[in-house]
Amino acid sequence: MVTSRIFRGWWVLLGIFLSYTALVGIQVYTLPLFYPVLIREYGWSSEEVTRAATIFFLTGALITPFISSLYDRYSVRKFMVAGALLTIIGLGCYSVMQSVTHMVIIYLGLALSQVCSGQVPTMVVVTRWFKRKRGIAVGITLLATSVGGAVFPLVVREVMADGSWRDAVQVLMLLSGVMMVLPLIFLIRNRPEDYGLLPDGDSVAAGDADAAVKEGTTLREALRMPAFWMLAFATGALWLCINGIIQHQTIFISTEMGLSMEILPVIISIFFWFAVCGKLLFGWLSDHYSKTLIMFIAVLNLILGLLILRFASIENMYSLYAYAAVYGIGFAGTFTMIQLVIAEFFAGRSYGRILGILTMFDVGSGGLGITAIAKLEAHYGSYLPVIEKLILLCCAIAVIVYLLHRMHSRMPKPSVQAVVAGT
Repeated sequence: MVTSRIFRGWWVLLGIFLSYTALVGIQVYTLPLFYPVLIREYGWSSEEVTRAATIFFLTGALITPFISSLYDRYSVRKFMVAGALLTIIGLGCYSVMQSVTHMVIIYLGLALSQVCSGQVPTMVVVTRWFKRKRGIAVGITLLATSVGGAVFPLVVREVMADGSWRDAVQVLMLLSGVMMVLPLIFLIRNRPEDYGLLPDGDSVAAGDADAAVKEGTTLREALRMPAFWMLAFATGALWLCINGIIQHQTIFISTEMGLSMEILPVIISIFFWFAVCGKLLFGWLSDHYSKTLIMFIAVLNLILGLLILRFASIENMYSLYAYAAVYGIGFAGTFTMIQLVIAEFFAGRSYGRILGILTMFDVGSGGLGITAIAKLEAHYGSYLPVIEKLILLCCAIAVIVYLLHRMHSRMPKPSVQAVVAGT
């Protein structure tokens, strides 16, 4: 399947990229495109149409620590296979649903599929295969979600032009099957030690390879570190902002601002194409500069994007294009740097468990953010006051991240031997 001249990790990364493109690109970033259609067809409110997404994220948050604790002991690839199958089944059911209850049940299954195939198992596999090139590897991995968010809305637009939203979901189901199952069969593998390698392709004796995964911060040690709780707050609040905007921007731009459904997918596609650029940019920067400092810059970028959205209007389409570009880059940067900063502090023998707990905070906050934004929008009768509150929250996050940067800069640097062992 691969030649001896090519580090096997790059083939693993290709498989991860394809699978993650379909999983997140469809479930998280493309299904919200159907919200305005569902509101018109069934008369649902914004709270009803986003209720399933809230339950999706909260369910994922609750079960992530339990399942992710198994990734340090069992085959991650087998969990990812289960997640792929659940995704295909869930999308098939989505295409025939008739009620909010049906939608909630479907999203419960999709939540389990995300936990088995999504962020935590993906980051565990990538972190195992890459250390020195982890920044660009994570950037490429997370690039997948933006590519999915850029491409699949255009697929939906074309299918819906000739058919219905149900036809579009069925096409997404077929694409997810091809893009998730085939990479898991032919490309994705658990860890380099199984092939006598260290991360980045360094050859190592089998005994040394086994020792390489036994170092690093334990979960008990992490829970006593102030950095853990600062990261829990900062990343959770960031996910609240990111998920909240992602799930509500189609409703805000289409319903409140009045943009047509013909143009809306183009705005969303632009958003994710700029996110592609942002993930590559911030992934590259993180390999050359302090990861905590780059995360601080990414949060500032997010604040700027929200400010543009606050004052955007369809009378000035350039303002919407500017929002899509700037917030897309900021979203990509924060999303990428969250993963890299967590790995910077905690990569090692308990990384899967630590990441799982932090992801519980993140995904749970993201789910609560969806409902909170819907209720605040109903209270104010507009999304504009909500966006203003998100801007203030992001300013508080920026302060926390800057303090993390100062804290990290004072930490003793690990030796070369410890760096190799800590993956």
